[in-house]
Amino acid sequence: MIDSSSYRLYGRTKGRKNKKNNSFSKIRLKEIDKTKYNIIDIGAGFGESTIKLAKENKRKIVVCCEKYIDGLNSLFNKAQIEFLKNIYIYQGNVHQMLDEYCEEESISEIWILFPDPWPKKRHFKRRLINKFFFDKIYKYLKTGGTINLASDSKSYISQILKTIYLIKDDFLWLNQSKSEWDYNSEILPTTKYYKKAKKNGLNPFYAKLMKI
Repeated sequence: MIDSSSYRLYGRTKGRKNKKNNSFSKIRLKEIDKTKYNIIDIGAGFGESTIKLAKENKRKIVVCCEKYIDGLNSLFNKAQIEFLKNIYIYQGNVHQMLDEYCEEESISEIWILFPDPWPKKRHFKRRLINKFFFDKIYKYLKTGGTINLASDSKSYISQILKTIYLIKDDFLWLNQSKSEWDYNSEILPTTKYYKKAKKNGLNPFYAKLMKI
């Protein structure tokens, strides 16, 4: 039985200026074909990571899962300028997208870059990355599929490391060496939140996991 309470969206879904133009609906996700190489970019903000992934993987499908309307409109406009035809958008909660659009072993890559850290302790339960999420994503990810994570929040990084330990029987941590944890902007997407972290003197943490 699906727990619909996990579909709840926290925080704003649109900017303070109530824009009604949802142009991104033209590339709204209709289905995920498990026979294709599917990349899911979760919480992509204004779409910098989605654009980079789509440009570097033009023969693959890139699905942006994001709640923020202004960000999705921005992503759509960038995709049109770049003539990218392999981007699709799902507006909403990733748990709902998985339950309604994905078959077992249909996803090849997952990217979760700088998810909302919910810094107040009472809000930690809102964080996306935990054992429950990995237990759920396991059946949707193809064997050998990868999960890419990044954060600049010390408390969230600590939680991620504890979670990686709890799932070690199902996922192999590919960059376990501490020297490989640094977020390399020459290889990885340079997002708005990465730039903000560097401006604040923070050194973002990056982890790459593979389903065994």
